[in-house]
Amino acid sequence: MASWDDVGRIALSLPEAAPGEAHEGSPAYDVAGRQFARLRWDEGRELLQFWAVDRAGLAASNPEAYSLWKAFPAAVFAWLDQLDTDEVREIITDSWRARAPKRLVKAHPEVS
Repeated sequence: MASWDDVGRIALSLPEAAPGEAHEGSPAYDVAGRQFARLRWDEGRELLQFWAVDRAGLAASNPEAYSLWKAFPAAVFAWLDQLDTDEVREIITDSWRARAPKRLVKAHPEVS
């Protein structure tokens, strides 16, 4: 079971990632001023908001863990208690790649 602390360790290991804050004050991680991971809570559980290229495929792969919300057409949501740290590492890295400037992604091919 993963936690927001795991997200933070992974996020801060990525180039130019920094702690941030969403508009209403919830914790987030940014790259070049763009959020790539954000914490939300629902029903007392930690919910990770992130970005993915194949949103629908990811959500369909594990509907117990992932969901899509109409109000956020570019994001994916995941229950952290349904993920292990390896899966969190993969989705946070992919989210960073989706949100980071192309020049930064190109400069860091080791981030995959």
